[in-house]
Amino acid sequence: MRGIDEKSRYFDEFSVFAEKLRKKIYRLRKKKKLTQEDMQSFELSLRQYQRIESGKTINMTLSNIFKIAKALNIKPSQLLDF
Repeated sequence: MRGIDEKSRYFDEFSVFAEKLRKKIYRLRKKKKLTQEDMQSFELSLRQYQRIESGKTINMTLSNIFKIAKALNIKPSQLLDF
């Protein structure tokens, strides 16, 4: 994993943060009645998006966070606010 790995003192806290973000993305997508396939319309790779929602990718790029926020019609800061 790039960024924060299991050896990092931040790993546990980061894992909780990433899980909260993943769940929020999933919940908001469902609320907007968007499918995973719909997310491709916002320049997101379907495979990468599926990996984000499934938790297989926890280290999201800023560009993907930005695109996901655009798809959900919210500000990126709102996506990261728990």
